[in-house]
Amino acid sequence: MTLWREPDTRRHTPAVYRARLTLGVSAIALGVAATNLTSTYSLFFLAIGPAVQLLGWLALPGALWRRLLVILPAEIAALTLLAGPDFTGAFAVLLACWLFVRHRPGISYLVLLAPVVVSFALKLSLHNSSQNWVGDVAGSVTVIAAAWVARALARRRWARLNPPPAGETAGTGDTGDNPSGSTRQTPSRAE
Repeated sequence: MTLWREPDTRRHTPAVYRARLTLGVSAIALGVAATNLTSTYSLFFLAIGPAVQLLGWLALPGALWRRLLVILPAEIAALTLLAGPDFTGAFAVLLACWLFVRHRPGISYLVLLAPVVVSFALKLSLHNSSQNWVGDVAGSVTVIAAAWVARALARRRWARLNPPPAGETAGTGDTGDNPSGSTRQTPSRAE
């Protein structure tokens, strides 16, 4: 049985893949945060935030056409968050962009309901602009949790579509013939 792995891990060595993923996620998060720090007295964040977010989307590992396709919706969603807690539903757009770039299966898109539900709850409970940070924190935590749930759904779908051969059991921690747990395939001398 082959192990499930993130899409696009075969193109890069594990170190390069992790570095690009870490850089991309960090730049996207910092770009959105910098955009949300914009005020009348700090307009330079409005120039820095979208640029850093753009670099983050471009740095992520994955198909280039997918990364280019999500840039505009992600930038608009991040700018929409400036309007306050009434517009925290824009976190759902950011999550949809993440799922699309990460090649998640269709069932994973059910997690988009979480930011929408949180958005309605925040709209009913937050009433002034001094509470914007509550909406930003709640939306961010919801998106991060939903992204992890989407990853778990993708793994579960893959396991269901690729059952282990007869006579072989595959638990959650089963590594098959590879006791080290590494997913890297190394050819034998016979090949």
